[in-house]
Amino acid sequence: MASLTPSPKMQFFSANGAPLVGGKLYTYSAGTTSPLATYTDSTGSSANTNPIILDSRGEANVWLGVGSYKMILKDSVDSLIWTVDNILGTPSSNAALVALAASD
Repeated sequence: MASLTPSPKMQFFSANGAPLVGGKLYTYSAGTTSPLATYTDSTGSSANTNPIILDSRGEANVWLGVGSYKMILKDSVDSLIWTVDNILGTPSSNAALVALAASD
């Protein structure tokens, strides 16, 4: 069975289609306002800041850990763009496979 490849970088845009420079991506445990870490790469050894501040192209490296996430995207002046809840991170049974694949 085939599956969709993850994006190597997440990229976000403003309502007028410009990169969301300085945008803020907040990550929480699903259904809560308790921060939940994301990571800069597949090893999970370096956590992102929370919020993650988007770069000059509106991009960020965002790797999810185990569990379900709620993500809130805001622009650089904290205006809400969207909220999405119940984004599934790496299931614990697959965490070792992800780490193994990253080491190849």
